[in-house]
Amino acid sequence: MSDHGARNEGERITVIANPRAGGGRAGADRPGIEAAVSRAFAQGRVIWTEHAGHATTIARGIAEGGEPDIIAALGGDGTCHEVVNGLFVNGVPVNRRAIFTVIPFGTGGDLVRSLEIKKNLQDALWTASTGITLPVDVIKLTFPVAPGVPAAVPRVEMCINVAGFGINAMVCQLVNGSSKRFGGMISFLGAIFTSLGRYEARVVDWRWDGPDGSGGASVETLAGFAANGRYCGAGLHVGKGGSMADGYLDLSIIPKLSMAAALLHLPKLYAGEFASVPGVIRVRASRIEVDRSIAIETDGEAIGDTPVTLEVIPKALMCRGGWLRPTI
Repeated sequence: MSDHGARNEGERITVIANPRAGGGRAGADRPGIEAAVSRAFAQGRVIWTEHAGHATTIARGIAEGGEPDIIAALGGDGTCHEVVNGLFVNGVPVNRRAIFTVIPFGTGGDLVRSLEIKKNLQDALWTASTGITLPVDVIKLTFPVAPGVPAAVPRVEMCINVAGFGINAMVCQLVNGSSKRFGGMISFLGAIFTSLGRYEARVVDWRWDGPDGSGGASVETLAGFAANGRYCGAGLHVGKGGSMADGYLDLSIIPKLSMAAALLHLPKLYAGEFASVPGVIRVRASRIEVDRSIAIETDGEAIGDTPVTLEVIPKALMCRGGWLRPTI
């Protein structure tokens, strides 16, 4: 029996667990986590990652094998990012029957805010066992081949939550390189303050297609957010009013701001009030092109620089969450 009720007897689950999650707390409690999974699922197993990128390899192998029913990422948003990338090849799902869910055990935990999964281990396993399964959108990022590189193929990354540009990537690098001992919010706020003193905004060319047609702008950019989920940066409400199943991204482009102005408007950004910040561009888009070089992060992991093209792959991933109604 699980702590919440009946054990799930009919579905299989593989939990791909990052032992470094939670400042190493996950790895220190391997027996307890494995026992909790066994209590919640009759057919459950935990596979522990051993290095960066390992979660992608594990998830790919499981998906290609056609089982199990549920693949869960135990860790933070970076672990989720790796697992989701293992479930796709060049933007195409490896196994459309696979169900993705999250057992949160990290610093930011922004994806689970949209999935409405509680951060307590037992509650998260209860959601994995009994929650509602719905198809959600994912983001496909395509990086062009560098000129003069023969026989190369474009690099493709998948993103389930938010792709961030500019100062966002610096913030993520600082957070991921810190001890995170003070928790998500304090870690991110500290990194934001540090980055504001270091980052130099640059002119970026943006183009987009969406429900209101095509558009574009050349902006001296401090930050940009292409949001599928609703939160990033330990609660920054970048996708307010959006949905993970509407076929669109919420694109927000924040122009260059002085440090004083950025700090003044930061509470508005955390509240999702982007329209109240002077100069911010906010549109819904199904496709986004970023032409000039600017750093980029996806799901809290810095992955390089643009140019890049982002496309929504509608309802490409079955996802289990704690939603109380069949909408997301």
